[in-house]
Amino acid sequence: MIDNEQKVEKPYSIYMNHILKYQGFRFFQSSYDNDEKGTILSVSYDRIGMMVTYFGYILLFIFIILSIFNKNSLFKTLTINGFKSPAKKIGITLLAIALSSALSFSQETKLVIDKKVADDFGKVLVQDQKGRTKPLYTLSNDIIRKVTKKNQFENYSSMQVFFGFYADFDNWKNVPLIKVSNSDLAQKLDINSDYAAFTNVVDLRNNSYKIAQFVEEAYAKPEGKRNKFDKEVIKLDERINVLYMIYTGEFMKIFPLKDKSSHWGAPTEAVKYAESSDDSLYLSKIMGLVIESAQKASVSKNYTEVNQFVTSIMDYQRKFANYELPSNSKINTEVTYNKVKIYERLFPFYATIGLLMIIILIYGIVSGKGLVEKGIKFLNLLLLIGFIVHTLGLILRWYISGHAPMSNGYESMLFISWATLLAGFIFSKKSHFALAATAVLASLTLLVAHLSFMDPEITNLVPVLKSYWLTLHVSIITGSYGFLGLGAILGLLSMILYSFSNNQNKERISKTIDEITIINYRTLTLGLYFLSIGTFLGAIWANESWGRYWGW
Repeated sequence: MIDNEQKVEKPYSIYMNHILKYQGFRFFQSSYDNDEKGTILSVSYDRIGMMVTYFGYILLFIFIILSIFNKNSLFKTLTINGFKSPAKKIGITLLAIALSSALSFSQETKLVIDKKVADDFGKVLVQDQKGRTKPLYTLSNDIIRKVTKKNQFENYSSMQVFFGFYADFDNWKNVPLIKVSNSDLAQKLDINSDYAAFTNVVDLRNNSYKIAQFVEEAYAKPEGKRNKFDKEVIKLDERINVLYMIYTGEFMKIFPLKDKSSHWGAPTEAVKYAESSDDSLYLSKIMGLVIESAQKASVSKNYTEVNQFVTSIMDYQRKFANYELPSNSKINTEVTYNKVKIYERLFPFYATIGLLMIIILIYGIVSGKGLVEKGIKFLNLLLLIGFIVHTLGLILRWYISGHAPMSNGYESMLFISWATLLAGFIFSKKSHFALAATAVLASLTLLVAHLSFMDPEITNLVPVLKSYWLTLHVSIITGSYGFLGLGAILGLLSMILYSFSNNQNKERISKTIDEITIINYRTLTLGLYFLSIGTFLGAIWANESWGRYWGW
């Protein structure tokens, strides 16, 4: 154990991917003292073992590659005669998709800043609760999604809602935009919809919090014993606190603090560290001037004055920040990325085209009227355009975050969806069903990515993931899911075709199923190969990063 007199922030994670190597010995941190004044190191010495292990991995990778490209391998020469399983008819149960309609709300008159003004102010940088410096537009987008469980509230941009709560809380507090998913909780709040206003939960006049008792009871229970009501109470409490933090300015950490740290603060906090009277005056007055000029610009459409104030804030940030800030290009790219909402649009796009292709293909085979070739080619072209947009979205997210977009569940689902469609294009020459199936699967994957438990927020990369092994290991592992998913969908399509088989179309359907079966074998084989390679690369990553294979 090595003691240190100074307190070190995040002592455990700081040594990840930076193990000490000395004369064959490998020193890595395995734990640390609770008082953070000492660290516990583990030592390993296994040169021969590593050489044997890595040599085995290399042989595995080489023979996997050879099996793919070898002209005499089963992967290349497989025919339908290689399968002996008898065909059986099977019934298919179709799932119905329930559609929900958006509700409109009537509110009192409230301050709604001109969209251009609000969105331009959204380019101002802010330091979030996790320490990432990003455009205010991104923060507002994350907040509105958390509070409303939607990507947009009515026809307002996220910055218009954020700006409204900050500048005109007295009126916006009466707007029902807080999602309440539990009917029992809605009944206790005396609301008739799925959305509550801030004032439905907090009585500011009597200084009472209507769910205070429920919150206390929910947090008093162990996490495993909380029921749906308790969980929704906790979520509602979080949403209420988020809106209150907008009102109090705790989310407005837009000014670097002149305290020789890298921390930023709201104007009221930054003014405490002002170095001159002019600096103090600027920090205390600037937000009031921004709000006043924004209101004027919303009416007159003259944006000169408000733009000058916004520019002065951005100049202040670049002048006094103690670290390198995102470039204007990166800021504009991130704002555009949030506005375009690429993946929310691609989900219905993929689903519509994929289902349409499957219907056309099945109809052509069952009826014997052949393929509508031009129509299929046109749909293939549309999917290619969608795939290109999908790829550009991943590239933009990589550029914005500064690391490969595979660091959390949401990003993994985006990449799996991309890899799924890539698999479809690879096998589309063998059968149109391959691309149609992957389009549907890609849409379902994107749907899962945007469910409530997935967080699409772009975050800083945690230290353990700051390694080139992230791109190698995670991309290959998640890429394998696309090929394995294609195998699952093709299997389902085969069963659907079996169910339509009769004496008139049996030969046509059998021929199509034979094609799908061969493709299915190859895509599952590739999926298994990638999964194996990715798993062993993960073991190497673990060994290189903290000294032992899979030593979590």
